[in-house]
Amino acid sequence: MARKIFVSYKHSDDSVENLNGETTARAYVDELIDLFEGDEIYKGEGDEDLSEFKDETIETHLKDKIYDSSITLVLISPNMKDESEKESDQWIPWEVSYSLKEITRNDRTSQTNGILAIVLPDEDSSCSYFLEENTCSACNRRILHTKKLFQILRDNMFNIEKPTYSNCSEHPPNTVYKGYSSYIHSVKWSDFIEDTDKYLDRTKKIRDNKDDYDITKIVKD
Repeated sequence: MARKIFVSYKHSDDSVENLNGETTARAYVDELIDLFEGDEIYKGEGDEDLSEFKDETIETHLKDKIYDSSITLVLISPNMKDESEKESDQWIPWEVSYSLKEITRNDRTSQTNGILAIVLPDEDSSCSYFLEENTCSACNRRILHTKKLFQILRDNMFNIEKPTYSNCSEHPPNTVYKGYSSYIHSVKWSDFIEDTDKYLDRTKKIRDNKDDYDITKIVKD
C-alpha cells in the first residue's frame, strides 16, 4: 500500500546546501517527491501569512492534506523560523499541530501522525546548527539545539513520560537520554536518504507507542 506523507517546510529558506543547482528548502522537497515515487506526497504551503486567512481558507489549503496522511516530515532548516512573527501566524507550527490532532469527519477519526524531523545541511554542508552527533567518545551522545525550533517542535522532543538515561561516567546522572526519548525523532538528511525505510518504520513505531509520550498539540503564541 502506498504511504501518504505530508511534508512541512519553509519554502524560501535559502540558507541550505545547494541541491541539484537549487539553494532553497523546496529543492529537498522535490528530491523527496522523486524518492517516494508511488507514494502520495502532500506538500505544505509556501510563505503566506496565516494571520490574514480565515479558518475556512486554512481548511482548504492545509487540513485536508494532513487529514489524509499518516506521517509528517518536518524539514529543519537554519532559517525556518521567522523571529519577527508570532508562531501562530507561521505555517509550520500549524501543520505540526494539525498533524498531531485526532480529527473526526463523517464518522471517521484520523490518527495522530507520526512525525520525523529531517535536518537539512546548511550552506557549509553541516547540520550542527541543530544536531551534533558523537559528542562523547564513550557514549556517542547526540545534542539537539532545540531552542532554534518552534515551541511545538521543542515540546515534543525529550517528552517520553518514563525516560531512561545513559550511565556514562562522562556526564552527570540523568542528563543523557537513551532510546527514543522524543515523539518527534530527528535525523540528518544524508542518513534519511541512505536508509529511508528504516526511519519511516521508526517513526511509525514511535507513533504506535504514542501513549508513552506527553504530546503537545497546541500552538503557543
